[in-house]
Amino acid sequence: MTLNKEIEFNSIVNDILKNKDFIALKYEIHHGISRLDHSLHVAKVTYQTCKKLKIKNYEEITRAALLHDFFKSDEVTQKAFLNHPTTALKNAQDNFDLSKRQENIIASHMFPIARTVPNNLGSWVVSGVDKFVALYECAKFKAPIKVGASLIFILNLCFIQR
Repeated sequence: MTLNKEIEFNSIVNDILKNKDFIALKYEIHHGISRLDHSLHVAKVTYQTCKKLKIKNYEEITRAALLHDFFKSDEVTQKAFLNHPTTALKNAQDNFDLSKRQENIIASHMFPIARTVPNNLGSWVVSGVDKFVALYECAKFKAPIKVGASLIFILNLCFIQR
């Protein structure tokens, strides 16, 4: 991202990044990294995508992209994880003023797995970007950790057998 775009991005999301509840996502693991870092990746790619596609309300969409996973692990059970957009939306509403468009972006980002259907272009963009970023992060961070742990386990078994 160019310096000018980085400055503009930061000006769009600055107040969110100062929110103590949002900053706490730094300690939540998601796709092998923190949920804060994941949310930042999604927001930055969304911002760049919107700028490239010349989408007019890119600021509103970028802010919602940053808030799409605004929840702590203890707020959502493993069994109900697919419903986490509802919790993220409630947390975002409790901390920030949201437009109807932003509410749909957050609520529908798990489509088609979750039931809320995207009803605007920004919702479709964030839903797609979130999946793209999640695949990238899992391949880069989560898969190597699992492969490494599996190799260590196998090597330990080999040495224990001797």
